[in-house]
Amino acid sequence: MVKGCAVAAVLVLLLSSASLAAIGQNQGFLLDNTNNVLAQGPQGGSSNTNTLLVAQDQLASDAGGHVIASQGEVGSLVQSAGAAAMAGTLGVIQAGLGYGVQGQTQNGSPADLGTQLQDLNANLSQHIIGDGLGSALGLQNFVGFQMQMTFTIFGASANSQAIGVSLVDALGRPTPGPGAMLSAGSNIGLTQLGAP
Repeated sequence: MVKGCAVAAVLVLLLSSASLAAIGQNQGFLLDNTNNVLAQGPQGGSSNTNTLLVAQDQLASDAGGHVIASQGEVGSLVQSAGAAAMAGTLGVIQAGLGYGVQGQTQNGSPADLGTQLQDLNANLSQHIIGDGLGSALGLQNFVGFQMQMTFTIFGASANSQAIGVSLVDALGRPTPGPGAMLSAGSNIGLTQLGAP
């Protein structure tokens, strides 16, 4: 009887050790773009719009299906600039950067919810120059979202974070005059660590 129990215990240990493989997954994105317009009078005009999108997902599980780890992230960078010059020169200079990084590790034990790390950042800048008669407009927007989840037979863990930032700048020159410049910028970052 004792011998039978020992064999059963060894068999259970062998089966459970097969599901103790570590789980790890990482992903990241980078949206980096510039957008510039320049208009010179008389009757000059220019406009540009750029859109960059990213969406990615990862799913991992242990061999027995006792641990499931999932993560996903999306990002969108939109830049739009326009200028119209009746006389002189007007223009818009835009630079936009958005990036996200995610990582999950789990040691394969259903009793461990593992570690989750997220990093999400946006850095936007724009300048409007006006030396003459006319108008110029610059619009920039970054939206990013990250989500991580771990499910085991003992519980679950979830982390999420989001950024939404916009820049809007306009310059109107109703009469000719000396050079003018508008500058704006935004730099936002989020970091989140979930650990036992």
